[in-house]
Parts: sequence; C-alpha cells; structure tokens
Amino acid sequence: MAESRRSFLKQSAAAVAAVSLTGCAPGAGREAAAEVDGDPVVLPGETLRAVAEAVLPAELGSDGRERAVAAFERWSEGLEPVAELGHPYLVPEIRYSGPDPRPGWSAQLQGLEKECTSRHGVSLSDIDVPGRRELLARPLGQGGPGLGAPANADHVALALMAHFFDSPTATDLCYGRAIRKVRCRTLDGAENEPEPLGAAQGGAP
Repeated sequence: MAESRRSFLKQSAAAVAAVSLTGCAPGAGREAAAEVDGDPVVLPGETLRAVAEAVLPAELGSDGRERAVAAFERWSEGLEPVAELGHPYLVPEIRYSGPDPRPGWSAQLQGLEKECTSRHGVSLSDIDVPGRRELLARPLGQGGPGLGAPANADHVALALMAHFFDSPTATDLCYGRAIRKVRCRTLDGAENEPEPLGAAQGGAP
C-alpha cells in the first residue's frame, strides 16, 4: 500500500512539473514528464557558474566559488523528488518532499541565456557582474524573510545561495575563523578558539 502511494505521488509530481514547464494539459506534457522520470536533468554548467559569480560572496575567489558550484551540482544530482521524509517514532503521518525542481531550474538558466543574448548579443558569462545582477533582479524579486531549504527555492540562484550559506565555508567566512562546522574533530584543543581564516587553509563547502 505504501509503495503504491509513493508511485502515485511520484507520477503526480512528474505531471505537475510537466505542466509547469510546458503550460499544456497533462496529455500534452508526456515528453517533459518522461524527462523528469528518466535521467536527472543536468543544469547548464557555464550559465550556473556565471550566476554564481553574481550571487555568491566575492571573498570566495574563483577557486572557492568553483568548489561551491561543484558542491551544489553534486547535491542537486542526488536529489530524489517525492521522497519519504523522516518522522518521529510512533507518528503515523508520512510526509514527502516536493517534486523535482531541476527541470524548472534548468529552464530558468536557459531563459537567462536567451534574455542576455536578446539584450546584449552575448552569453551571460560574457557580460560583467553588475549586468548579470540586473538580469537576475526581476526573477528574484524582493525575496522573502530567508532563503529556506535549497530544494524548495523558486529560482536556481536562490537554491545556489541557500546551499552555499548552509555550508561550513559560509560559516567560516561569516565569523572569519576556521570553525569547520559539521566536521569530526578530536577533543584535543576543543577549549581553544578556532584559528583565524588567515592562519588556516579554506575548505570546500
């Protein structure tokens, strides 16, 4: 029973994703639905990196930014849409994650490229960072009270930011110290303050 319910929800999520991308009725969205049900959607890497340069902290530098984008790509490749979420023991309600956001994110990146080509005659990566931020201003709008979970982000730029700012590297940059959040450490020196970032090598997100 639980397995059939999971299958139904996954099929429903694929249909919703197809409608949102094509603007057509479910019967006309079979091609898009098949793409959702098949191999994971690959986000356009060059455009994603152009967006990252516009929305991630400049303090990361090119190497740190590449690590952040690569970590986001690995995370997004492992996303499982409509997955059963953990719940407390003896709680009968079963909750599921949302539909696959990657087709929408991919479409957004492709849309940014088309808009940039239409306005400037070049690719997004070929215009300066202020120009990229101008293109992102309209789809991102005013934003909300917080970034939230990356998988729930309405736009790929917000998902990228949410993923990065929840990372150990973001925490280190915020405090200027090598805190190394969520990394295993021994008790030796646990009473000492973390070293300043200038005295320690930065890590990957």
